[in-house]
Amino acid sequence: MESLEYQCTMNKKSIVAFLLVFVFSNLGLFSSQEKIELEIDKIFELGKEDLLFGSIASICEDENNNFYVLDRLEHKVFKFSPEGKLILTFGQKGQGPGDFQNPHSITYSLDGHIVVADELYNVSFLNPDGTFIERIHLDGRLGVGFIGKNRYYAWVWQPEDQKQVMVNSQNNIAQSFFRIPRDSFSVVAPDESGRMVMFNFARYGYSPSLLFAHFGRYSAVAVGDRYNILILDEEGRMLKRIQREIQPEKISSREKKYLINKIEKHANQTGWPTSVIRAIIKKVPEEKVYFDRILLSEKHVFVFRIKEDITEEAKLIPVDIFSIQGDFLGSVQIQGKPIFLSDGYMYFDRSDPEGNIYLEKSAYRVIIQ
Repeated sequence: MESLEYQCTMNKKSIVAFLLVFVFSNLGLFSSQEKIELEIDKIFELGKEDLLFGSIASICEDENNNFYVLDRLEHKVFKFSPEGKLILTFGQKGQGPGDFQNPHSITYSLDGHIVVADELYNVSFLNPDGTFIERIHLDGRLGVGFIGKNRYYAWVWQPEDQKQVMVNSQNNIAQSFFRIPRDSFSVVAPDESGRMVMFNFARYGYSPSLLFAHFGRYSAVAVGDRYNILILDEEGRMLKRIQREIQPEKISSREKKYLINKIEKHANQTGWPTSVIRAIIKKVPEEKVYFDRILLSEKHVFVFRIKEDITEEAKLIPVDIFSIQGDFLGSVQIQGKPIFLSDGYMYFDRSDPEGNIYLEKSAYRVIIQ
């Protein structure tokens, strides 16, 4: 195929959030005739009392609305009923059938299988009861994700950049997507021993990320510093390109100082040379990236924008909402970014003041007036 190089248990007092905004056209023009509401109703929380998650890396739902939570630290999958009752757990750290090594994503496929992707290039297929079916090894592919039968998302290192690719089960590249130049977030310099190594600091919304999302029949690929999102079908064919002609937001002097402090703190903890610290700081750009997360359902595309002020931890997150056909519906603001959403539910990974991780499930509805 030709390569496409695109440079939570609550009581009955549920909380309903109505977030009202005006709809903009695809050109970003204001329309006073239409508006969109996102109604969010928290249902329950899991992980505060009866069970504890080591981490919540990824979530998926099956056709019966049972949901599966991938615990990366425990190398385990938790299966819950729609009401949050634990049905079973499966998986452990290892290399045998049904074992995981640093799992990072879980997906429910169209043919009814649970698909778990490891960071160490393995993709495991299991039945919803946890029984093992098969494993595919995609050597050298990073950030692996499931697109469809015989189609997988990944990214690869190249001499000058990171590149998004789609590969088949034989690990052959079927298509290429976006790239991020290494120079945008990294510095190559000698370490204390004199070896040339790469130092990078690609965090906090100023450095672009390669993004991938999947739900049901659809996948999305994008890179955060370009408002250019490709919607793919289960065979990896492009169905729609989502774009908005808007300008990126400037990084304020306060935000730049905040980012420099983060870089210096990280550098001091890891023992970076002074020359590297100076070089990384010089790479802080004048503008923010557009977004750092995309989520899909059968009906909608949610694009999670960078906060207006990245120094404020509790700031609401701006979200652009599109139909799955690519029509821009409007923008809202919500508290936090869900880790997964389906057509009716959002799942958030939250943490308490002590740093303990728990899951919050909410019902949601997009209302256009």
